[in-house]
Amino acid sequence: MGREKPDRLSEAEVQLSLGAWVTELGFTVSDERPNDKRPAWGVFEVRNIDRGKRPDLVIQGDLIAAQTAISAVYVAIEIKRGYKHHDIPDGFDAILDYFGDYLWGTQYLIDDEPIEIAAFVLVTLFSRKGYLFEQEGKFNPRSIVRGPWDAYPMTFTISRLLWRQKDNLVKRFQLLAGIPKAERKIKGIIAPGRQIPKIGVLVLNPRVRSGVLLMLSRNPYHWHFQPGKKEGQGA
Repeated sequence: MGREKPDRLSEAEVQLSLGAWVTELGFTVSDERPNDKRPAWGVFEVRNIDRGKRPDLVIQGDLIAAQTAISAVYVAIEIKRGYKHHDIPDGFDAILDYFGDYLWGTQYLIDDEPIEIAAFVLVTLFSRKGYLFEQEGKFNPRSIVRGPWDAYPMTFTISRLLWRQKDNLVKRFQLLAGIPKAERKIKGIIAPGRQIPKIGVLVLNPRVRSGVLLMLSRNPYHWHFQPGKKEGQGA
């Protein structure tokens, strides 16, 4: 196997870098454990899960799209480096795992208080440039795929595939949740009344090169994620 390029960041360094990016933008950030290098970050906890796997960060902000605004929502992010192609499908699988666990009752808490996750999203080091995979930067921005959002080709495709798999998972969950004693047979905690979160990707807006863009599995799909107003700020 070839050796890593010396200027490539480790997974831990990528997490710190991306966490610093969203912190500088004004978002509230929580890590999965206390982070000595980022003492200002909060800590989130995950309960009712058999596996130890969980998202890398939970960030809080406001979702804005067209005539819709949703304030103070929590978004769970899975961070991948984005240097290699396999980073993208690995992140894809992780997002679907978290989404499926959430349907079955996984609980997220901050300061021992339960929170609802509005979306699970994939982020890479190159999200700050408007795409997920490093090699996407070679595409001419004028050839960005147009739709209800604008996106680089792989980022566009990953978003659509995530949304399709989400729909499949919801249909299976709803089917199983209607089976008598399914909870006992599957050894899960069925949570059919819970708000179904969205899934997608988080990138810088690739056309205007400013603002955080969430491409999510809910119409109007093309959401802007912005920091919530801090206490004392005006309207």
